[in-house]
Amino acid sequence: MKYTEQAYLKAENELNNRRKAAENEYLDHCAKAYEAAPELIEINEKITSVNCEIIKAITDRSSGKKPSELVMQIKENNRLAHEKKAAILKKVGLPQDFLDHKYTCRICNDSGFVDGIRCKCFEQLLEEYSISEVSQDCDIKLHSFDEFMLSYYPGGNDSNSPRHQMELILNKCIEYANNFGENSGSLFLYGNTGLGKTFLSSCIANAVINKGYFVVFRSILKVFEDALAEHFGKKTGNTLEKLSKADLLILDDLGSEFGSQSDPILYQILNDRINLNKPTVITSNLSLQELNGRYNERIVSRLLGEFRRFPFVGEDIRFKINRN
Repeated sequence: MKYTEQAYLKAENELNNRRKAAENEYLDHCAKAYEAAPELIEINEKITSVNCEIIKAITDRSSGKKPSELVMQIKENNRLAHEKKAAILKKVGLPQDFLDHKYTCRICNDSGFVDGIRCKCFEQLLEEYSISEVSQDCDIKLHSFDEFMLSYYPGGNDSNSPRHQMELILNKCIEYANNFGENSGSLFLYGNTGLGKTFLSSCIANAVINKGYFVVFRSILKVFEDALAEHFGKKTGNTLEKLSKADLLILDDLGSEFGSQSDPILYQILNDRINLNKPTVITSNLSLQELNGRYNERIVSRLLGEFRRFPFVGEDIRFKINRN
C-alpha cells in the first residue's frame, strides 16, 4: 500500500510518543521500587544487561568455556534473578511486572520495526492516518454498499424500470470496488440531483480504502477553491499534486464550480490522471448535452472518451427518505 508522507510522520510520531511514555513509566516505577527495596537496583541492572552478557559469551573466547555453556549459565542466572525480583516486589506490595517496560506493542517494543521490516502496529497506524486524511478531504460520510436502498427507485422487476437500471449500476460499482487496482478504469456517474451518485461514490471510496489504497474524495468546488487560492498565494499547499498521487481520485459534483476560470484546472487534473493511467470517479448533475455546452472540447473528449458512463435515473430519493 502507498501512504502519504504526512501519514508516515504521524505514525512515527505516535510510535515515538508511545515509546517515551513506556520508558518514562518504567523510570517512575524503578524509582518507587528502588525506594521500597534498594536491593532491586542490582538485580534489575543484572537482568537488563543479560543481552550484553550473552553477546560477550558468544564472541569472547578468553574464558576457555564453550559459548553454549556460558549462554546456558547466563540464562539460568537470569531466570533466578527474575524469580528473586518477583519475590521482592511481592513482599513490598508491588505487581510482579512492575519493573517491566509496558510497551503498547510487545512485538517491536514500539520501535515500529522487527528485523528491519515494518511491524503490524506501524502498518495499522499508517492505515489509520491515511483513512483519517481521506476523511478530512471527504465532504460526506463514507458508506457501504449494503446501505444502498434499491427500494427507493420505482419500477419493480421491469427491465426498463429505474430500479432495474440502478441495480445494474450498483452491481457494476460493487464489481469495480472489489476488483480495484492501479490500472482500473475511470467512471463518470451522472444524472439529476438526489439519485445516489455521491452515495455510491462514497461506497466505492470506503471499499477501496479498506483494500489498502490511498483515496482522495472531495467536492470539485472545494478542489477548485483550494487550487485557485494556492495559485494566487492566498493559501499554502499543493492540491493538484496530491490529487495526482492518489490511487483513486473521486471528484463530486462536477458543474458546481463557477464560470470557466476553473477549466484549466479541471483539464490538468483529467490529463494528469489519464497520462499516469490512474483511475478517477467523477459525479455530476449535468446531462451529456449540458456537459457539451458547459465545457470545452478537450475536457468533454476526456470525460466521454476515457470514462465509463453510468447514467442515474429515477426520482429524487431524498424526498422519499424525508417522507419516511
